[in-house]
Amino acid sequence: MSSTFTTYAQSYLPLLQSYQEDFLQRLETLINIDSGTGQVEGVNRIMDYLELWLNELHFSVTRYPSIGFGDNLVARSRGHGTKRILLVGHVDTVYPAGSAQLQPFTVRDDIAYGPGVIDMKSGVVMCLHTLRALLESGFEDYCELCVVFNNDEEVGSSGSGALLREVAQTVDVALVLESARALEILTPARKGVDKYTLEVRGISAHSGAEPHKGRSAVIELAHKMIAIHNLNTLFYRVTFNVTRVSSSEPLNIVPDRARCHISVRAPSLHALEQASAALTQIATGNSIPDTHSILTRTPGRRPYEATPAVLHLLSAAQHEAEALNIKIIGEPKGGVSDANLCMEAGTPALDSLGPIGGGMHNLQREYLKLPSVPVRGALLAGLIQRLCLSKSTG
Repeated sequence: MSSTFTTYAQSYLPLLQSYQEDFLQRLETLINIDSGTGQVEGVNRIMDYLELWLNELHFSVTRYPSIGFGDNLVARSRGHGTKRILLVGHVDTVYPAGSAQLQPFTVRDDIAYGPGVIDMKSGVVMCLHTLRALLESGFEDYCELCVVFNNDEEVGSSGSGALLREVAQTVDVALVLESARALEILTPARKGVDKYTLEVRGISAHSGAEPHKGRSAVIELAHKMIAIHNLNTLFYRVTFNVTRVSSSEPLNIVPDRARCHISVRAPSLHALEQASAALTQIATGNSIPDTHSILTRTPGRRPYEATPAVLHLLSAAQHEAEALNIKIIGEPKGGVSDANLCMEAGTPALDSLGPIGGGMHNLQREYLKLPSVPVRGALLAGLIQRLCLSKSTG
């Protein structure tokens, strides 16, 4: 029978269910190690475990130190097929040191809790067990299985981005193990991000003796922030978020300096450029005479768009999910991930293939639905086999 009509995920489900006790033990080990971004000792301890477990699967492992963040890890296994598949995850969390002691790994009613349990240490361990299931089943019809675990995704992958792009350029497909909110959800698109600083310069003056001689940078910035906020109504699916605000501090002086930061998210490069033009227009004009503004743009991750190649991956996942009685839909996201970097490198990516949960970035609420792990692992294993046995990855 043609692979077009054959599904593979269902054959892996019993095997992945049999791994669940080992999954819990390994997840508990990683959760109870603080690994907030920049906590080098904890990040490297986790990489030690991951290197050990990957070596047990006969992957070759290379670690790449990153100043201020710890090690990144790249692991490879060679097979006898033609497709090169990349699996991507991160080990850093958003939580400060001491969080693992404050909120250690716990399980209640098939729900696991702990710092990073869904974002995304469970996805990392699930990735390992998926690889184990493939290899223990004797599947070798791949050219290469490659794994990248990085250490700074939560702050934009600034130290690991170049490595991830380099690896992504050597493969056919990237599968990203971020979590999802439901079994039916995968992510075929994410917005891109630009960050801006808007600085306003005015004229200082004594606020009591001669305020009329001043030109308030704060008032000018206030006008501009309202104008920026109003842009949210003008551009479809583009968001403008004014964040940190600061100004001159003496209370008896009309402030001559004021600054704000702006986060712009958009679904396409064209939309990011439209947003840039609109912000530039706001920065160029003024409401308070004799003030002027400086707008500085810092590009972030580029948009991850649902290209035909990405939709081909989504379709393949949908076929595999049918064998598990799951009807997959593609849901674009506003948040970014390392899938954006893979797409920037020219490699089609499918995201949110990890387990199911929620409460991300909230130490008391973050949770993982444990029954989702073998199901999502089986979906991932089936998708990998399907891609490797198909004639085209899109």
